[in-house]
Amino acid sequence: MALSLVMATATWAASGINYDGTTLSLNNEFTRSQCGTAYKSVMPEISGLACSRTTAGYLWAHGDENTGSNKKIVAIKPDGTLAMTVKISGDPGRDDWEDIATGVYDGKNYVFLGAFGDNNLEFKDNYYIYYFEEPAISSGTKTVSVDVIHFGYPDSKAHNTETLMFDNIEHVFYISDKVKSGICTLYSLPFRTDYGSNKQTLTKVTELGNGSKFHTVTGGDITPDGRWMAIKSKKQVLLWERQGDESLSVTAQHEPVQIAAYEEEDQGESLAWLDNSTFYTTSDSKSDTPIYQYTRPNPSQGLDEVRTNSELNGRKVLIDGMLYILRDEHIYTLQGTLFQ
Repeated sequence: MALSLVMATATWAASGINYDGTTLSLNNEFTRSQCGTAYKSVMPEISGLACSRTTAGYLWAHGDENTGSNKKIVAIKPDGTLAMTVKISGDPGRDDWEDIATGVYDGKNYVFLGAFGDNNLEFKDNYYIYYFEEPAISSGTKTVSVDVIHFGYPDSKAHNTETLMFDNIEHVFYISDKVKSGICTLYSLPFRTDYGSNKQTLTKVTELGNGSKFHTVTGGDITPDGRWMAIKSKKQVLLWERQGDESLSVTAQHEPVQIAAYEEEDQGESLAWLDNSTFYTTSDSKSDTPIYQYTRPNPSQGLDEVRTNSELNGRKVLIDGMLYILRDEHIYTLQGTLFQ
């Protein structure tokens, strides 16, 4: 099993989009290639992608149509071939799923589904995150019952939303609304398993850009180690780097950079980090559509130089896209369980 510490150099170009009164720098590290096809026969109109954390090398995907027997997600390989289907039960019937994320909490891997699309701004406070423990990916079909987090926005108004991200460091959701003509806003909500049926209220983090050059936010993800956050609109992908032990809420208020390699995808709504060096995107399309892979050399600073785990006093490392702690030549999970 290869051990990959995250190291490389950064190269920036001189110009980019106007984000918030500032012309952004371009990140030229990434290269783009088509790695597969999102087949309509497997999952039409993919609006969310997330990398599996229980079974390396697979992606979870869901579409827009989630009613009746269509309430499901699928596990696919990056080439688009189907591995497993997971049917969803126990949800309150909110059908417009717009994003999916994976994360670790209290020693367990979870899948999170954002049931919060609202194109007609009619639901007002009836927004949900469904979650369940991530199963190992094998083959065939299985059914899972979901737990539910009910939430609303601090202004008590309706918001259309397509972006759900999870930070493994602070165990916090980051959610961006989607505004077609105006400024999109990033919000946060701590993940807990004891919310029950009580409605939670998001906390406003920051506005995203000036609303003229970066708007209509359609997806995003946070790397497993919490170091990088990428948020995409229809035309751009912006990248934030966490500095030391700061909260990602602070990171989000720093000036981002624009990923130069990204090319606009028709109805592009999905972004999923494998690790610090690779992410995937695809489009919400009724027909077969490409799955793209963006890769770069390993980013510059070793994770141990950025952040250490106080309990284990060790270095955070990535192994096959999964985050672990390296201490005294032993490898541990984030929760302190001996892995190797």
